[in-house]
Amino acid sequence: MSPQQLRETGLAWQIEGGRYQLHPLLTGGAVASPATAVPEIKAVEPAAFTKQRRERYTAHRGRSAVALA
Repeated sequence: MSPQQLRETGLAWQIEGGRYQLHPLLTGGAVASPATAVPEIKAVEPAAFTKQRRERYTAHRGRSAVALA
């Protein structure tokens, strides 16, 4: 996932310049600063998540087929 995708889901946020803080769930509880505010993770409906994954997989397969041709 890109930093932008992580930021949209609440799993990362910019702390300064080009540096990002990952959510403690991804880092085993480690944070850049103990005073860092941890955002709420934005949950996605399981059906929508499955649909997104299938669409990405289909698009990836399509790109792979074009690259091999």
